[in-house]
Amino acid sequence: MLTGIMGEVFGRLIDVMHGRLVPLEGVKSVMVHFRDREGEVERFYADVRRLRGVVTLYGPRGAGKSTLMRLMGEGIREVGGFEDTLFVRYSFTEVMIEEAHVSIPGVNEGSVREVINALEDAANGVSLNLSPFGLAGALVKPIILLSRAIRSRAELRGRDNVVVVYDDVDKFLRRYGGYDVLEAIANATADVITEHDAPVNAVFTVSDQAAVAAAGRLGSKGRVYLLWNLPRGAFEDVVNEAAGIMNVGNVDTELLWNLMGGNMRELGILAGNYNWDVKAWLQGVIMRVTAALEGYGRVREIKSISEVLARLIRKGKSAADAYGLGEFVGQPDAVEGYFNLLEENIMIYLGMPGCRYLSELPREPWVGGRFAYQISAYYWALRAMIERGSVNVNSDDVIKVINKSRNSS
Repeated sequence: MLTGIMGEVFGRLIDVMHGRLVPLEGVKSVMVHFRDREGEVERFYADVRRLRGVVTLYGPRGAGKSTLMRLMGEGIREVGGFEDTLFVRYSFTEVMIEEAHVSIPGVNEGSVREVINALEDAANGVSLNLSPFGLAGALVKPIILLSRAIRSRAELRGRDNVVVVYDDVDKFLRRYGGYDVLEAIANATADVITEHDAPVNAVFTVSDQAAVAAAGRLGSKGRVYLLWNLPRGAFEDVVNEAAGIMNVGNVDTELLWNLMGGNMRELGILAGNYNWDVKAWLQGVIMRVTAALEGYGRVREIKSISEVLARLIRKGKSAADAYGLGEFVGQPDAVEGYFNLLEENIMIYLGMPGCRYLSELPREPWVGGRFAYQISAYYWALRAMIERGSVNVNSDDVIKVINKSRNSS
């Protein structure tokens, strides 16, 4: 924890962020308070103030990476104490940079309008038509602009903590043609930071496990941070707030915690797409798990999905026994992301070399030491399949498994 003056500064920043209302994903008319994340903000900025280079920020889809980066960038302009910081965020869609946001605390933006315009204009140079070399050049351009501006503009001298966020860059790269180019882009970014002696942290936020793996190949040139879903208390507060706004009664917050594990995206999908019909939403989750197993069998020409599940159970029992995990019921460290579950983002790898956990992980059965399920419902759905020995399970079956576990704990 930061203490003294910096502790007060971060306290004010957190207060500003907690005062923000953010849209519930999928239900834009519903605005809920931003909650928690004190530890994540402090850990992130503590590292930014002493380190530089390339950062891969990853975590489950819907954990709130984009929201956190956006509110931090906006918040530092409103509180004193960040006069040594400059924050730029580029928000990607599948085909372009949708938004460029520049925060320069403590400066009359009119006096540096030329720099701000150049940083915003840099976003226009990014397109699907660029060659890999051209794309890398377009993405490192803001860092070159900033390194020169900090040295040449009196208003910007002393900005030792510069953050450039490439938010949801994996969305764009998936459409561009794959994630191999991410490794090249991150390498080029690291080289530019070193060559220009730039006090920059270039943050690539990604969710797809294939993109995480590509960025992770940077080795000593980069750092990896993990942001997890909301903790239980904060998540249940959001559930109650959203349900109140939408006039929904009798919401089982404990069940939703066991199904979503704090994931805001899935809460928005439940509220917006399914009108809070938990069983209908859960059936979609079961279908995602089934589709992942079917994809595994199809590629390997396994005759049936039942055989895929049987292989998963055999593998899981062997691993659970070897690792001392007890009876195999789908523990993430026994499944280990095999059977297409990592590739399809059903699971997530927690053991990236040198990974810094910005979030504290919950002590729950869907979170292991090296692997976890991105949302908890994936764990319970697979556990129901394992216990039945069949993929033919429905929402009631999954909820029964959850309730059985609740009652036995």
